[in-house]
Amino acid sequence: MYIAHKSNIIVAYHSEEWQCRRMAKSFDKQQYFSWLKSVTDSEGVVDLSGETGYKIVKCSDEDVSARIGQLQDYIGLTVSDKGLAYENIQYDIKWQDDIGNAEEILDTDGKSHDPKQYVQSHFVPDDTTKDKRILDREWKNIRIERERLLVESDWTQANDTPLASGKVTEWGTYRTSLRDLPSDQSSKTKYSDITWPTKP
Repeated sequence: MYIAHKSNIIVAYHSEEWQCRRMAKSFDKQQYFSWLKSVTDSEGVVDLSGETGYKIVKCSDEDVSARIGQLQDYIGLTVSDKGLAYENIQYDIKWQDDIGNAEEILDTDGKSHDPKQYVQSHFVPDDTTKDKRILDREWKNIRIERERLLVESDWTQANDTPLASGKVTEWGTYRTSLRDLPSDQSSKTKYSDITWPTKP
């Protein structure tokens, strides 16, 4: 199995190296083969020396598919109307060159064994990147709702609005609160935690 990683964070894996590289680049097959042609000389030699941003390694001493299956909580997927797109798969999993302690194995009560036991693996779940992915998704949804509310209230600020000037000012204050929401409530970690301004 081939693993592509950026700074040890998994970006793709596949049983074939070229497919792993294609997925790491977020290319469809046509894009991949166009790129491959651009780095192949007249004698058919492929030059990957200019390739940066990720590294591909071969993993033959661990069942990668089974291990990734154990770490499903550390994978973020986005499904579009065209189906699952490789560029929307995000792994919150780190690669380590040597098999070592990945995470602690707890007993059925959630307590440590004595002595402690660990999963031995190349793949280590990364809570930092997972938390960032979840927070980014929450804030994406918050911003979508904020934009919807701003668009919904655009009419209140139009030159021909039927509102009295006092109401126009109230709606303007409401809209300013919506615009300031990301900075004013940046410590919030969930959509449900947001305190939305009250409409006039």
